[in-house]
Amino acid sequence: MEPSIVQDVQTVWTDSTTWLAAHGVTGEAAVGWLTAYWGFIQWSIMVSAVLILISSIDDLFIDLAYWTRLIVRFFTFWDRPPPQKWLDRHPQKRIAIMVPAWQESDVIANMVANTNKSFDYGPFDIFVGVYANDADTRREVEKIRRRFPNVHRAEVPHDGPTSKADCLNWLVQNILLHEERTGERFDVFLMHDAEDVVHPYGLKTVNWFIDEAAMIQMPVLSMQRPWNRLVACHYMDEFAEFHTKDLPVRSALTRMTPSAGVATAFHRAAMLALVREKNGLPFNTDSLTEDYDVGHRLASMGFPSEFVRYHARIKRERKAWFRKGKVTHYPRELVATKEFFPDKFSTSVRQKARWMLGISIMGWAQLGWFGSLVNRYYLFRDRKTLFTAPTGMFGYFIVVQVLGYWGLKLFWPEVVDLPPVIEHDWVWLIVSINFFFLVNRIIHRAWFTGINHGIAHVPLTPIRIVVSNLISFGSFWRASRQYLGHLITGRPIAWDKTQHAYPSLSELQQGSGRLGETLRFWNALSEEDLNRALAAQRNLYRPLGLMLLDLGATDDEHLAEAFAEHGETYASMFDPFQIEPDVRNLLTVDEARRFGAVPLRRQGGSLDVAVAEPMPPALRQEMERLIGRRGVKGVRVLFAPLSDVAFALRFAWSQDPFTQVRSRLSQMRRNGDIDASREALLWRSVRAGYVRLGDLLVREGVISHADLQTALSAARRNGRHLGETLVSMNLATSAAVDAALQRQKSAGWVNEALARALAEAPADEFHTVS
Repeated sequence: MEPSIVQDVQTVWTDSTTWLAAHGVTGEAAVGWLTAYWGFIQWSIMVSAVLILISSIDDLFIDLAYWTRLIVRFFTFWDRPPPQKWLDRHPQKRIAIMVPAWQESDVIANMVANTNKSFDYGPFDIFVGVYANDADTRREVEKIRRRFPNVHRAEVPHDGPTSKADCLNWLVQNILLHEERTGERFDVFLMHDAEDVVHPYGLKTVNWFIDEAAMIQMPVLSMQRPWNRLVACHYMDEFAEFHTKDLPVRSALTRMTPSAGVATAFHRAAMLALVREKNGLPFNTDSLTEDYDVGHRLASMGFPSEFVRYHARIKRERKAWFRKGKVTHYPRELVATKEFFPDKFSTSVRQKARWMLGISIMGWAQLGWFGSLVNRYYLFRDRKTLFTAPTGMFGYFIVVQVLGYWGLKLFWPEVVDLPPVIEHDWVWLIVSINFFFLVNRIIHRAWFTGINHGIAHVPLTPIRIVVSNLISFGSFWRASRQYLGHLITGRPIAWDKTQHAYPSLSELQQGSGRLGETLRFWNALSEEDLNRALAAQRNLYRPLGLMLLDLGATDDEHLAEAFAEHGETYASMFDPFQIEPDVRNLLTVDEARRFGAVPLRRQGGSLDVAVAEPMPPALRQEMERLIGRRGVKGVRVLFAPLSDVAFALRFAWSQDPFTQVRSRLSQMRRNGDIDASREALLWRSVRAGYVRLGDLLVREGVISHADLQTALSAARRNGRHLGETLVSMNLATSAAVDAALQRQKSAGWVNEALARALAEAPADEFHTVS
């Protein structure tokens, strides 16, 4: 050992003993304290070892039950799954999918669209529960509802957040009211969340197995995450083991499976029984884990529930190995729902604290101990985390203390010589057995992670077990504080919702990523119209987005959203007259027209800029350099409808030509005849009718797209208007240009259109001006 290190340690030790002596603590007293503390460590090791042994034996029993069941199924025909063709031919029941949503505007549209596109099934409807005060989520649900006729907005008539159970109760009520209005009858009620990525065969699996049990639960797994994201990947470990081993064993032993809150299907008879039991409130609003609660309540009413693991061959595409392009294959996949779980430590603690509070603490208080001996055993397993979480953390603390003492002995041999940390042979025996159980736990966790997520995630399994234990202790501490606060103050425990994320289309592997397929994914374009546009494009080239607008096959709002999806940014409509002048003037009108871009707003030191079409990289870099020289640190490009951008480029930099109409609208607001949202809808209906001059001429066959691009380049070089340039280059006649200008929506037309819309619109709705 280096002499300097030893000298440093001796100096620290001497300084410490000097300080203790100065404060009346002699060496004999310090030794007494240290000996007593060491005795506490010895006692703690004994208690922790026994508790860990009890938990490990419990886990070993489940391991043995799993492997016994697997071996029996392998060598017999017991519990063999039905052939896939049977599920394909089975008469399809009508299924209502319930999606509770509170502040889910970032993910709900993608989730609903992907769910509609993914399920290989016929009669199903999606009901999204939204709160009265969640305007952003309501807007997204309305947008997706217009595209998919089987999507319905289920109203929660009061402000949120309340609880997921409350939102689900209103969802059920909305579904039953929908049945009364339409005469339809739903045979199955299926729960999903706004972050769920469903499996194509999910509804066919539900359709078959719901006949065998009143409630079925299908597997839930984590989406694939990068191997070095330890917090995110620990969910992959836990859900892979729990939904491959623990829940199937529980279902086989008890015929009762607790719901996971997603991918849970209820037979109509079971749902109506829950409705009757609680006077119209099937889900327990006093529980933070209503999914766990509902499975036990069904069991107490005599309704069995089952965990269903089914594998199906699904048509997929992958890259060809020995040539370019893709090939079709049919891999055998587990029918499971996947989602992104939190990847931050604090967020994970919040989420798991809610689970622990609802299942282990409030579940104990509300459900007690009931049922058969096997059911009571599983209730113990659900609640044992209340001692395993702190015990595991205390075990880490003990290890740190012992290693610290050994390290001190290494540096300073003359330090107090304490007795062995484990003095009794029986304690050594338990510790040795626990070490075997630890190895067993690591092997099992790695095995289930490997078969569900691939071998690349296996090596870090031991490290992620430590991460999992740290998160569990943090969750235990948070849940305990929340529950004690509830007992002391009497205040209800709030719905501690975590923010959700949803994969992009590329992560979902939806199509090739081309514009037409993105629009098809959103149900904003029919296959027939796409083929028609592609055929027209082959005859006379025009960018696909503009060709679709020319044919009326889609609208520019959908086009902006598709471009935003490709660019992994946002799409947004905007009112050019709401832009601050100092922001708008970061670009001159000529610069804005050259770039086809409109400055929208400052976000910190950055600037949001709206464009209607993807910008060439060189042009975008030129714009960013220009704006950067004007004191802006960064630029974020958003996509907006072409009509919004064109309208802004025509009117935003000039004197406001709409003062008369704005004055009338102001008076209407003062009188309460119109509100801000309706006024915004009215202005959008007017902007939607605005078309660029060049696009008008192309649509009418006066010029080709190639002619338009040539004229635009010349107009930019010469500083002339497009119409003048077309005439001077003999690409269009003066009469044709004048006629197009007359048809183009001018400021005068806008004033007339607004006045007409205000006069004709009913009191409760404004129609789009055509």
